[in-house]
Amino acid sequence: MYIVITGASRGIGKALAYKFAEHNYDLLLTCEKNIDLLNEIKSDIENKFKRKVITIKGEIKESDIPSDIYILINNAGKCDYNLIQDVSYEKYKEIVYSNLDYTFLTTKLVSKQMIKNKQGIIVNISSMWGILGSAMESVYSMTKGGINAFTKSLAKEFKDSNVDVIAIALGAVDTDMNKHLSDDEMKDFIKTLDSGRMWDCDETAEKIHNIITSKLYNTGDIIELNNGLS
Repeated sequence: MYIVITGASRGIGKALAYKFAEHNYDLLLTCEKNIDLLNEIKSDIENKFKRKVITIKGEIKESDIPSDIYILINNAGKCDYNLIQDVSYEKYKEIVYSNLDYTFLTTKLVSKQMIKNKQGIIVNISSMWGILGSAMESVYSMTKGGINAFTKSLAKEFKDSNVDVIAIALGAVDTDMNKHLSDDEMKDFIKTLDSGRMWDCDETAEKIHNIITSKLYNTGDIIELNNGLS
C-alpha cells in the first residue's frame, strides 16, 4: 500500500518517509522546489528498503495517485516570524498557499481514491500554535487553526466512508522553521519548555507513525504532541 507524504525533502517529512518505508509502505513524496534532493531520498530508500517511491515537484495530479493509496500525511508547510505589520501580502499568500491551499488540493484528490477504496487515513500535520496562538507568527497560527477546523469538518464529511481524518498538533521540533532564532534566543526558548529540549525529526516521526498505525485516535481528533509549548 502507498502513503503520500507532502513536504518530504527535509525535516519531519523526510523522517516520515524513512519511517514508513522501514515498515514496508510504498511512497509518493512531494516537494515544492528541491526535486534533486527528493530524488536522492528516493534512491536511498529504494536501495535500503526495496520500496517503490514516486517523487513529484509541486501539485499532485489525479493521474499521479496510486490505486492502493492508504495514508495521506499533509506535512508541507511554511512559517514567517514577523510582526503582522511587517508581513507582506506576498508572504502572506505564500504561507496560506503552502499550509492551506496545498493541503486542500492534495486532500481533494487523494480522498477521492480513498473513498473509492472504502478505506484510508488522512493526517494533517498541525501545530500547537494553531491552538495556543503565537506572537510574531500570526499568519502561521491562523493557517494551523484552519487546518484543525478542516480536519474536524472532513471527519464528519467522511464518517460513512471508512476514511479517518486527524490532525497532529506538534510542539517544539528542531526543524528549519527555527532558523530565525539566534543561539541565545534558542537557549531562552528551550528553557521555557517543560521537557527542557526540542524533539528531533526522527523521534517526532516515530511518535506520528505509532499514532497512525496503532490507531491511537478517534476520527476528528486534534492530537496534541506538545513537549512544553504554552
